Amino acid sequence: MNTINTSTGYSPFQLRFGRSPRVIPPLQTQISSSSVDLKAAELLANIEACVADARDELLASKVDQAFHANKSRGKETRFKIGDLVMLSTRNRRREYKSKGEKRVAK
Repeated sequence: MNTINTSTGYSPFQLRFGRSPRVIPPLQTQISSSSVDLKAAELLANIEACVADARDELLASKVDQAFHANKSRGKETRFKIGDLVMLSTRNRRREYKSKGEKRVAK
């Protein structure tokens, strides 16, 4: 598929192969090997540039998402040593496998 990802700005095909997919393949003519080597090097450089750009876009998206998520958060509560706090014991285990000094919770 050639659907562009909103975070990266590239399609998965373009990140993998360094170009957009062709709908109809072109007719191939005889190509010299030096031309093929240059095209291969150019393709690899293009893939590396696209991947680096996608990484930058993902980092920018991550920062943007964190900014918007933190906008609605409340103020962080700071506790000092010696402060009294209430703890929920709702999920605390109260049943034990055996009675005695060396008990193990289920």
